Amino acid sequence: MGKKRKHNKKQRQEASDEVNINSEELGPEEQGIVISRFGQQVDIADQNFETIRCFLRRAKEVPVVGDKATFQRQEKLDTGVLVRFEERTSLLKRPTPHHGIKPVAANIDLVALLLAPELGFSEMLLDRYLVAAESSNIPVWLVFNKWDLLNDEERADIQQRLKTYQDIGYPIYYISAKHGDQVDELVKDLRGKQLLLAGQSGVGKSTLIKYLFPELEVATADISETSGLGTHTTTASRLYKLDDETYLVDSPGVREFGLWHLEDHDIQQGFVEIYKLAENCKFRDCKHIKEPGCAVLAAAKNGEIAESRMKNYHHLIQNYDQQFS
Repeated sequence: MGKKRKHNKKQRQEASDEVNINSEELGPEEQGIVISRFGQQVDIADQNFETIRCFLRRAKEVPVVGDKATFQRQEKLDTGVLVRFEERTSLLKRPTPHHGIKPVAANIDLVALLLAPELGFSEMLLDRYLVAAESSNIPVWLVFNKWDLLNDEERADIQQRLKTYQDIGYPIYYISAKHGDQVDELVKDLRGKQLLLAGQSGVGKSTLIKYLFPELEVATADISETSGLGTHTTTASRLYKLDDETYLVDSPGVREFGLWHLEDHDIQQGFVEIYKLAENCKFRDCKHIKEPGCAVLAAAKNGEIAESRMKNYHHLIQNYDQQFS
């Protein structure tokens, strides 16, 4: 009896997921881009970047923000149906405690990682983000926001610490999203790209979007006085259009990217200078901890790898399976 009830429940769930489509009411196929998703529906922007809510037909893969999609309108209902989406050039994922590996955005050219002084600049948190992005083969730009809140001594300290990352190839920008300082220079360099805006809650992602798109109603939040952490202001990933070739994806604020789904090789790849030197190690499976003939340890001893990076690498390679998102 219990099995029958369970089976009926499953049937009801499947029936509720089905979309009743009258093919005679559908218009011609059109091209667009997924700008947001809500369960079994997605918002797709058409060629004029006008939004239409579309239903999903059953498929093994589901679209995410940034997917280039083909859809058909249901003119009488002012809705549409997603027909298919194109092969992706990239897919950024992150693990979640209860839902496995969750896709965040598709066709991302780079991740713009926002940092801010109020939350306390942490190389460990920064390295976690870099490992997550590098494991998806997506370049990262570092954007230090709220630069106007720092005095000269504090700015010099941050610049010195970030020089480590600049030296290994990460572009760095210092901006004030609230006042627009250096934002135009950043946007100029972003032209023609589809980027994901990432960072802890409270670093100013919503403020930056509000500056870039003043006509939008974007909620912003201050740092919590009790926890010292930012409060979430974005509830669903969404794509915005800067121009005909430039798109920005804002994702729900995350305080950390979990790394427990990654293998040792993925974490090594996230430390680009270590990954490059590893080619010279005596053993192919070297973890660069205490192995004899390790080229990475030798380089670290000679000062070729920043002490903070080596320390963070050792922490992650030994404890990544215990990390939480």
